Amino acid sequence: MGKLKQTLPWGDRTVVEAAVDAALGAADVCEVVVVLGHEARSVAAALASRPRPRMRLVVNADYRLGMLSSVKTGVRALSDEIEAFLIAPADQPGISCEDYRLVVQAYRNARPRVDVVIPTYRGRGGHPTLFATGLRHEVLDLPYDGRGLRDLIARHEDRVLRAELDRPGMVADLDTAGDYERALEMMKTRMH
Repeated sequence: MGKLKQTLPWGDRTVVEAAVDAALGAADVCEVVVVLGHEARSVAAALASRPRPRMRLVVNADYRLGMLSSVKTGVRALSDEIEAFLIAPADQPGISCEDYRLVVQAYRNARPRVDVVIPTYRGRGGHPTLFATGLRHEVLDLPYDGRGLRDLIARHEDRVLRAELDRPGMVADLDTAGDYERALEMMKTRMH
């Protein structure tokens, strides 16, 4: 896209502020770990006004290794007392507090049979994706082979719940300028 997606305008805030606000606003989310990588200072500055008691910023010095390195950095920073953790990209501002609630509710309703909840919209996997804390060490042991979390999910396929939800924001990526414009239009439509 050529621009730092996390700091693009999103209504009266930035993309990363909208993403973090959704997680902070979710009643079932006790802590939000924001992993900073490329342009860490710019992204941290965009979050300067956010409440710190429930939000921690951590820097991924290995961000050039890809998204999995950021996932691992975030997982390492998690508290030991959690029962599960959710992963959501900071450039998906269409994810709402309600989306987090629905994913956590799906997990609680399916326990103890489920270790992973992947929200889907029209069959397409989205975020936030939930992992039981028992998978934490497996996440940290994943190789940097370009497959990311896919191999882990495949290994535990019998314990994966794909929860079909009518929530298009869960799958709205901002990879191109066109994606960004479409997402902005979707947000404006939801607000009216």
